[in-house]
Amino acid sequence: MGDINQILYLKKFIPMVSGPILEIGSKDYGNTSSFRDWFQKNEYIGIDMEAGKNVDFVMDLTQNTGNLKGDYFSLCICCSVLEHVRKPWVMAENLTKLVRERGYLFMSVPWIWGYHPYPDDYYRFSWRGIIQLFPDFEWTNIYYSSKIQNEFFEITKSEVDIDNKLSIKKRTFKGKRRYLPCLMVNMMGTKK
Repeated sequence: MGDINQILYLKKFIPMVSGPILEIGSKDYGNTSSFRDWFQKNEYIGIDMEAGKNVDFVMDLTQNTGNLKGDYFSLCICCSVLEHVRKPWVMAENLTKLVRERGYLFMSVPWIWGYHPYPDDYYRFSWRGIIQLFPDFEWTNIYYSSKIQNEFFEITKSEVDIDNKLSIKKRTFKGKRRYLPCLMVNMMGTKK
């Protein structure tokens, strides 16, 4: 399940994919949009730590990959999940095992965000932190998104101080505020 900007990002950078899709953190809490609806023609598996609407299997990727096939998924979607994981480095290893060669991993994590326990909230990740957790992927299309629909800021490897530029210049964000907003990091990885 994703917020509107995560859906918009995915539609832009992966408008279609052939092959099976795995969504990590798929439970519908009633306040997000469904990725499953966008990929109705694909085999689609949703996993979460607890049962609920949109969950096909209950599992914890910090323990193991359960009955999921290794090197199988063409696309794995992991949005707003990694910050809730006690051992994200273990989850990263297991998630990497599930993506097929040349398969995609869409990762969206909070960078600047409020505390939100589901069931708890442990970490914040920079885009470089995600690259370190997932070294078997080539990362592209790295963007911040805010809570405002369709508000994205591109992060390039040459523009490493984007955070400072957003806050120091007191830039007006879509005419609504003059402060650094809540920001999610959105990235697309291709398994090497």
